[in-house]
Amino acid sequence: MDNKARLKDLSTLKLSESLHLCRAEAEEWVRYFHVYYHQATIAFGCNDPADSLLAGRDQPYWLMKDHHMVGGLAMTPFAFRYLFAIPPFQADAGVIKLIAQAIRRVAGGEAPIRALDIPDDDADDYIRAGFRPDPCRFRWMRRPAAVFSDDSPAPLIWRRAEIVCDSGETRLNLEREAGLFLYKHAHGEGSGEKTSASFSQTLQRIREYAARSPKAVLDASGAAYDRATHAMIGVCLIGISEGCPAIEALAVGQAFRGRGVATDMLQRALTVLAQNGEALLRIRILHGHPIESLCYRLGFMPGPLFIPEMTFARS
Repeated sequence: MDNKARLKDLSTLKLSESLHLCRAEAEEWVRYFHVYYHQATIAFGCNDPADSLLAGRDQPYWLMKDHHMVGGLAMTPFAFRYLFAIPPFQADAGVIKLIAQAIRRVAGGEAPIRALDIPDDDADDYIRAGFRPDPCRFRWMRRPAAVFSDDSPAPLIWRRAEIVCDSGETRLNLEREAGLFLYKHAHGEGSGEKTSASFSQTLQRIREYAARSPKAVLDASGAAYDRATHAMIGVCLIGISEGCPAIEALAVGQAFRGRGVATDMLQRALTVLAQNGEALLRIRILHGHPIESLCYRLGFMPGPLFIPEMTFARS
């Protein structure tokens, strides 16, 4: 069994003579998480069930001290997140360092040990524990879905996103055109990414988006076209994140920015979501990005800042 598999299948992990981690039952762990994790962050969650909160390979663990439950975290091979403590216990820098060192002992090799989605006001503890922070900060923003009046700017034509079957594959009717547009104009803007994806990667993500997105959010997605030239000038894709509608991609061509195109696309999305019975729209956004300001002007409530990744130093 390789190191990655051992980490995935761990039932217990010793941290010190008095502290250890043990595998938790997901539903019970989520109940504790919603009470004891960073409360400003919890407020921007959607009270997700275990299968949404513990996405991918995340496995829930209890933090035990002398056989008493004092906290918890979610762990995936070479990384952990959602560390919380049950008062009066505190998950300070010393505890964080013990967790990282224990994961490294099991993982071995050269793979970095990472802490993910760290609330900004907890960052100092991780830095003192030996983690190097990512320089970027992100936040969640959200607002209720609501019906807006249809007062689109004159040059805009709207084409809704739809699913089509092509050679047995589920694809978006706008796949190639929207993919090229996002490749040229978005560079990860909608999801707050820091690096640009290639054109083929952008197409693949749109294909994955089409496959996993229900009709209620696809109805709220589409592209804007210039009425005079019929050229695509904007793309807005609404997906699902942790069980809630979220902005997957939002971009406007350089020549059409500042003309209300992005505002129109988001108002259309909020209107359709409200009509389809969805309560909220969220976005995970890089702090300081222009979309953050746009969302704020449209009534999105900003959540607390967090660091997407911190890496444990090798010293």
